[in-house]
Amino acid sequence: MSRYKLTLEYDGTAFAGYQVQPNKRTVQSELEDALFKIYGEKVATFASGRTDAGVHALGAVVHFDAPKQIKNNIQDAINSFLPADLKVVRVETVSDNFDARFSSKKKTYGYKFYLCRYERPLFANKALRVNDNIDIEKMKQACKYLVGKHDFTSFVARKSGKTDFVREIYAAQITDTNDGCLMFKISGNGFLYNMVRIIMGTLLFVGSGKFEPEDLKNIIDAKDRKKAGKTVPPYGLYLLSVDYDE
Repeated sequence: MSRYKLTLEYDGTAFAGYQVQPNKRTVQSELEDALFKIYGEKVATFASGRTDAGVHALGAVVHFDAPKQIKNNIQDAINSFLPADLKVVRVETVSDNFDARFSSKKKTYGYKFYLCRYERPLFANKALRVNDNIDIEKMKQACKYLVGKHDFTSFVARKSGKTDFVREIYAAQITDTNDGCLMFKISGNGFLYNMVRIIMGTLLFVGSGKFEPEDLKNIIDAKDRKKAGKTVPPYGLYLLSVDYDE
């Protein structure tokens, strides 16, 4: 039996999130339906993490154990049964010890936004419109306070169900995307429910003048969700990559 590591790319617009849900279209249900058509039996998949409805991915990772070998190229076989908004972009054979979730060492998310007084049709469901009077330089300054090991209680949704809110952030920055947008990119050893979306909303408060860049340190230290900014919509969020030792 072979264990495969799949790297997925998907447009989250029409999905109710990653995880299987009754009577809803999800990434996991589409993927497992495709595997059923290939192998003729149910094949369980295990993901590096779950994304919410509307969230996109360029590098989500899943593993599964193939019940038998097939003659066809596995990537082509799976993609032939997947819809246009979900595809496997890479397939690797991995050891039986590999686990998409527990073997991961770093995840990188991006939140895409653009500065404009009106909605751009081509960015619909892909990036957040922000008023063009936002101070991007102040937002960039604020990013440095996120780096390091912190208790991120101030940046987690109340219904997360977690009790440990300490995470280590390796890098946080705002960059151009070369298509008229900007992207807030953040890498860490793990992320809490809505954490990136709340951080992004807080950075926008910095850009609008409601907070100063150095206020990020005080917000982190407060460990109080009410001190941080709003939760921005899911459609600007992208799971960019998941990194492993092997």
